[in-house]
Amino acid sequence: MALTDEQRKAIALKREEALRRAAKIKEMELLTASSSSVNFPPPTRPVFQSPPQNRQPMKSTSNSSIKQTTMNNFITQPLKPAPPTPNIKPTIVVKLKLDVEDRVKIEFYPFHSAIVDLIKQVPSRNYDPNKKLWTVSLSEHSTMSNLLKNAQSVKVEIEPIPMNILGMMTSFKPKPTPSDLTKIMDPELIKRLFPYQKEGVTFALERNGRILLADEMGLGKSVQALTIARYYKADWPLLIVCPASVKGAWKKQINTFFPIIHRIFIVDKSSDPLPDVRTSNTVAIMSYEQMVLKADLLKREKYSTIIFDESHMLKDGKARRTKVATDLAKIAIHVILLSGTPALSRPSELFTQIRLIDHKLFTNFHEFAIRYCDGKQGRFCFEAKGCTNSEELAAIMFRRFMIRRLKADVLKDLPEKRREVVYVSGPTIDARMDDLQKAKADYEKINSMERKHESLLEFYSLTGIVKAAAVCEHILENYFYPDAPPRKVLIFAHHQIVLDTIQHEVNKRKLRSIRIDGKTPSHQRTALCDSFQNDEDVRVAVLSITAAGVGITLTAASVVVFAEIHFNPGYLVQAEDRAHRVGQKDSVFVQYLIAKKTADDVMWNMVQQKLDVLGQVSLSSDTFRTADKMHLRFNDVNQPGIAEYLQKTPEKGDGEWEDPADSEPEVICDSPAPKRIKN
Repeated sequence: MALTDEQRKAIALKREEALRRAAKIKEMELLTASSSSVNFPPPTRPVFQSPPQNRQPMKSTSNSSIKQTTMNNFITQPLKPAPPTPNIKPTIVVKLKLDVEDRVKIEFYPFHSAIVDLIKQVPSRNYDPNKKLWTVSLSEHSTMSNLLKNAQSVKVEIEPIPMNILGMMTSFKPKPTPSDLTKIMDPELIKRLFPYQKEGVTFALERNGRILLADEMGLGKSVQALTIARYYKADWPLLIVCPASVKGAWKKQINTFFPIIHRIFIVDKSSDPLPDVRTSNTVAIMSYEQMVLKADLLKREKYSTIIFDESHMLKDGKARRTKVATDLAKIAIHVILLSGTPALSRPSELFTQIRLIDHKLFTNFHEFAIRYCDGKQGRFCFEAKGCTNSEELAAIMFRRFMIRRLKADVLKDLPEKRREVVYVSGPTIDARMDDLQKAKADYEKINSMERKHESLLEFYSLTGIVKAAAVCEHILENYFYPDAPPRKVLIFAHHQIVLDTIQHEVNKRKLRSIRIDGKTPSHQRTALCDSFQNDEDVRVAVLSITAAGVGITLTAASVVVFAEIHFNPGYLVQAEDRAHRVGQKDSVFVQYLIAKKTADDVMWNMVQQKLDVLGQVSLSSDTFRTADKMHLRFNDVNQPGIAEYLQKTPEKGDGEWEDPADSEPEVICDSPAPKRIKN
């Protein structure tokens, strides 16, 4: 639409007015800039005068004169300084946490170079580029804290280490001990120890003989314990409490390393006597069961030096044997705990063992569980099933009472062991798949928790039965075929019927063997082990995972085969180390035989998850995740528990259970077990 003449004139006037205003503004800016170098007199306060009564009419003033007056007034007014910009410091959250080896970790967020500059002022600082973590020495913890509190360029919010925890670390002072143990002990005995074993003895003497010796299995904990106890021979007789199956092994160790000790009392039954004379060459050896039965007598005798072997058996604070052991430990002067797996399932099980060594360190389980076991009130009771502040707990334990060495770190000449998972199959397993389906259906019908547990154990037992024939075939075909090179093999299983099946097939092949299970008398175990170790014709050891997994040495074998898996990874590692320990001269090859679409499918992953938890507290270096797999990689962290697995509805069209690892790529083992290889 075309503009009228009037509209055009109005637009032109507005444009001229806008240009004039812009020119005035520019003029004012120039005047302001030039006036900045002129010193103006201080302004005088204007005096208010009331207007006269007879006001004259206001003279008309042009628009330009008003603007000029405004500009003059503006120039004569003093310039006001700009308001100061507030100095806002960034807030940095800094967490101080205990770390192992008497170090303090420094974690902070968000990142700020000022914090790094403060850390660099501490002489003991160290940066780990792999973990991207700064640490300082525990002795300079207060220095670091003061630097953070007095930071100038940033505001620091510190999450400190609790004072009681700091007290546990800083109040402890090791007792002076000579670096050369031959100056205070039998030189011939000390010469027989490995360097790391000497370090273990020194560690114990610095702590008055109250320690948890948590070396990995196979590193000679019993010899270290006896050497430590021998230093305190003035406080003998020595009491050794251990599983019934290893009493003979302890006696053999004493005879080997301490032939001067000639009074050894082995308590097998209630009528067996305890030492009647307190001498420095007297030792009493008994099981945990006999300890409970003789509790009153032991308390009256007031044993001053006690060794608790496999101390994880004292994990249950409500158990009678734990209560008796705690009472004895309070009376004793020197208490030595031995366990390659001090927390078999949960870190919460460490509490009772800690109290055996120092009952004043952690006095309240509830507080201990909240800080270290993710303790919280559950639906029905207080639960302590997790693992929190694991580095702090490990640091306290290493500082105060625990020493733990790994085979890879201290015994370089010990051959490595390698694990392999083999998925066995065959017509016998396929034929019993209907029975497995029925076990699943029966489980789903049960509402009682007690009966559900029984049903679950039945499913586990059925799994062993179903795969027993395939297991035997695998072992015989791979290790004892005609013209096979001579080798000794340990075969572990859990259920008696599986052990019987293996024993039957071994006998049919006319292979000489030994068998140790829960029915084997303890006094026969040593002779059976010696037979396996020394007789070249004894080729097979058929062993119970729970009854033969501790206290025996079978290093003549280089192959370990698990026909069944156990729920508890500690038992599996212990069983492996019957062969992988001091004295082994060959590489140890460990095979786990798994039957797919049975309880084995999920138990393998459950074992790894338990070991992962223990690893956070530095109590397990083992991992089954790196085991070589035949045919299938089984490493699904979202794997359901056994109960969930049983409740799962089949999704396959032919009634098969869906394999939880079907989405994983297949991996063929690089070096499977040798089969029919002739020398």
